[in-house]
Amino acid sequence: MKIKTTLVIKGTHCQACKALIEEVAKENPCVSSCEVDFATGKTVIKHKDCLDWEALTKEIESLGEYKVELGQSI
Repeated sequence: MKIKTTLVIKGTHCQACKALIEEVAKENPCVSSCEVDFATGKTVIKHKDCLDWEALTKEIESLGEYKVELGQSI
């Protein structure tokens, strides 16, 4: 089952941030898509139930000065 989760990633400020975060998220086999709005930090990830949020959050936050705040899952 595909789930859509909206979250905010603080610290995004340019196209390079967007591309880096999207690339890392999409490398996860449980993620089918990731769209980051670098101006607001709003991020929409479509994924399967198997996604390990703790691991993905740590991976994103290790890329730079990013802070992931989980939002709503649909």
